[in-house]
Amino acid sequence: MLTTDPTPPEATVLYFVRHGETEYNRKGIVQGSGIDSVLNETGRSQAQRLGRRFAAESIDVVYSSTLVRAKQTADIVTKHLESVERCQLDDLREMSWGVLEGEPPSDTRDSSLEEIKTFWSNGKYGHAVDGGESILDVRERAVRAAQHIVEVEGGRNILAVTHGRFLRVLLASICEDYDLSHMSTLGHSNTCVNRVVYRDGVFRADLLNCTSHLATAA
Repeated sequence: MLTTDPTPPEATVLYFVRHGETEYNRKGIVQGSGIDSVLNETGRSQAQRLGRRFAAESIDVVYSSTLVRAKQTADIVTKHLESVERCQLDDLREMSWGVLEGEPPSDTRDSSLEEIKTFWSNGKYGHAVDGGESILDVRERAVRAAQHIVEVEGGRNILAVTHGRFLRVLLASICEDYDLSHMSTLGHSNTCVNRVVYRDGVFRADLLNCTSHLATAA
């Protein structure tokens, strides 16, 4: 269940969630922002359960990235909500993985992924895969997206459907007590819920990578 801790009315509550599963996720193929995949059957079921989770919540507006898998998840969730506004925000799209997008698991691909992650673990966040974004690139638009949402939707409850690596960068960048060195510790299961409260210019997360809704009956 979602946290029921009372939140003062001056706060802005943001629920950042990941999209449902795609066949690319199931097969371990890199998607990024250049692969505009759709939800598979499991992903649609996950989105339905996510929608039921939020049905009793007072969500004012649902944002999504402009990629299909996020829009489909938002579409399904919105059917469980009453009188909710919808918005799309391109800055919420997934990180570009450049030449690795569309690549299935292989020794060569996996070695490339490990290499880039080693750069990041050593604090070299400006390093990027050929043709892709760096972590610093993603952080710039992630912070911009969060700032835009709280400026436009201040004092409201917002649900934003986005993507796995983007979520890691976003949460590590905006939340009090985190920074990019925490990025790899932040889980990002399909349709996970991350609750972030924005108050007095500070973002604080009080729920991370929660998938309790997936334990309910389909």
